[in-house]
Amino acid sequence: MDVKEVLRKKGFRVTALRTELLTLLQHSDRALTQVEVEGQLTTDVDRVTVFRALNAFEEAGIVHRVLDGAGTSCFAACASDCEHGHHKDAHAHFHCRACGSVFCLPTVEMPAVKVPRGFKVEQGQLELQGTCKACA
Repeated sequence: MDVKEVLRKKGFRVTALRTELLTLLQHSDRALTQVEVEGQLTTDVDRVTVFRALNAFEEAGIVHRVLDGAGTSCFAACASDCEHGHHKDAHAHFHCRACGSVFCLPTVEMPAVKVPRGFKVEQGQLELQGTCKACA
């Protein structure tokens, strides 16, 4: 689906920043930190605006957040079937200890987990650590 179409479908006004931000995340081979996103944007905006856009995208199911090994938030584009406040792309993430990059592994699904009676799992993460193919 076209970036502008995704934004409209999720109820966003199409702006230069939102279009560039989503395009950047959709074409990245790894999850990006806010600082990395800011460094690659050509649209002149402040940090707060980028922060708000990323958080709004996450809430709308356009991007998902994953923490890197240092606890920094990284953002990656979601699968097309994620919805407002409900992400359906439950997959593993790989954290490279050499370069610090975080990669989505969409073919490695989250395992089914049985929790005690009365517990309800709403979200989970599977993080794998090691060396990525570029650093190996």
